Amino acid sequence: MKLGLSQLTRKVQSATKNKSAFTIVEILLAVAIFALLVTAFSGVYLYGQEASAMAGGRTRADLLAQEGLEAVQNMRDSAFANLTDGTYGLAISGGKWILSGTQDVLDNFTRSVTISTVDANRKNVVSTVNWQQNTQRAGSVSLVTRLTNWIATVASSVSGALIIYGDGTNIPKYRTYDSATNVFSAETSALTNSVAPNFIIRTSPNKSEAIAGFYTAAGVLNVMCYNGSTWSQEWTATVGGTGAGRRFDIAYETASGDVMVLYSTNTATTNELAYRTKLGGSGCGSANWAAPANLDALRTSNIINYIRLAWDRRTGQNLIAATWVDINDDLSGAIWNGSAWTNEPSTVSDTNVEMVSISHDLEDMDIEYESLSGDVMMIWGSTVGNNANGVRYRTCNGGIASCTWSSVITPPTFNDDATTLDISANPSTDEMVFASIGANQSDLQLGYWSGSTWTNTANADTSCNTPFAGSKLVSTGWLISGATARSVITYADQNSNNIDWYVGNLGVFTKQADMVVSPLPNNPNGYYDIQMDALARDQLMFVLADASLDLFAKRLVMTATPVFTWTNSDGAPLEVTLPQNISSPFGFAFWRN
Repeated sequence: MKLGLSQLTRKVQSATKNKSAFTIVEILLAVAIFALLVTAFSGVYLYGQEASAMAGGRTRADLLAQEGLEAVQNMRDSAFANLTDGTYGLAISGGKWILSGTQDVLDNFTRSVTISTVDANRKNVVSTVNWQQNTQRAGSVSLVTRLTNWIATVASSVSGALIIYGDGTNIPKYRTYDSATNVFSAETSALTNSVAPNFIIRTSPNKSEAIAGFYTAAGVLNVMCYNGSTWSQEWTATVGGTGAGRRFDIAYETASGDVMVLYSTNTATTNELAYRTKLGGSGCGSANWAAPANLDALRTSNIINYIRLAWDRRTGQNLIAATWVDINDDLSGAIWNGSAWTNEPSTVSDTNVEMVSISHDLEDMDIEYESLSGDVMMIWGSTVGNNANGVRYRTCNGGIASCTWSSVITPPTFNDDATTLDISANPSTDEMVFASIGANQSDLQLGYWSGSTWTNTANADTSCNTPFAGSKLVSTGWLISGATARSVITYADQNSNNIDWYVGNLGVFTKQADMVVSPLPNNPNGYYDIQMDALARDQLMFVLADASLDLFAKRLVMTATPVFTWTNSDGAPLEVTLPQNISSPFGFAFWRN
């Protein structure tokens, strides 16, 4: 059927009108859907933005709350008495955290710490941080910890000092010492190990930690760590020898509390020494020690047989001084600057260090820091002097790692040889006290260093025990009570079972009446040691090993008068089967904090 023109036109117009109407509906529908999507996505975006901001605020609040706990812990470490119950803010004064007000504000974060008592030695600490996210949202974070009076806790368990020694078995033994009661604890096993003939122990200057070392008759050095309650085996190294020397030493840096172990590698020519360190902020554990590093001694070229370390006592200092002797009787030393050994003297200090029968068979040298200046005193006995004057010394002046070494000096006021010797520094001044006994005529001589010159008392006793291989028959120390300071020297008098001793007032030494001890050591004694209490300077401990392999400890206390009082801290020998009585068969150390 054919349509007319008018009919066709009307048909097309109708279709076009319907199509236009359908497009408008689609547009309106699309616009509506788009609006819904935009609204939805805007909500999601805005919610995400707010959630992200909230999470960021939460993260910073967590950090501020954690900082609050650490700040209070830092105050506890200085003194438990700093933690007074209450709610406080935090501030920094003099480079240290302090409690201030009731809160502190950082940007839009408000922090407060609340301290409450649990018991005499424990506090609960809550660190809370609040912040306003927006007009309708607020955030809050709280972290909680419990802090203990660790100084009091450790003091009650380790009690003033530690002594460690061998008893001929495979298990080293130790005891704690209570200064308040002057009593040693029962003997306790440390760790299962090889037989140990000699020991050294040092305590940390800023926490309750001790590092002890011993090396076996097979020449293996064992290093152990004590955390205030238990011992752990840290590491071992081959140092050679049979235990008749002293092929290692231990020292803590004063400021950092980092610990240094310097030891012989039992090798000649190069890298005769090695060392390992542990950071003061780390605890016991073998993983906390740095790997072994070599120290190539430039002035000595044979196997090192004796090592002595001393630490700078000045606040803020990390210096350690070392001296060592090889089996050729060559003597040298170096300074640890906190990160490396440096400043070995440009010439060997001596090539004829004293001996008894074979090359360097006893520790006839010592090293010490002046307590105020930080100058170093290295002193030893030389065979060149024989009985005329065997003492030699050199200083390193300047109080820094790059201090200036003096030439080797023969002090004009010394008259005797010095086969066994000891030196110690007054912890409050630059004074030092020295004592020696010579093998030539068995004479005791005493020396006083003022900080610049020596004053000597020769032939203080002319009938001492004659030094023998590995022996140490003199020991020195200081006592301070108020404004009164005196040096103390103990020594092995011939055929005497009591304690023979002198007291020094500056350069004047006075023989004291023998201290009649109970029980009596069996003469001749083999090894003497005096250790001063860093926290109670009016007392010291004298420890000795006798001919019967017995171990004794005697305390000396001084008043400001001064009056001196000896007491038998042992009551009975602390041990009756030491592996030997020479070459440091025990280690004793007071706690230093």
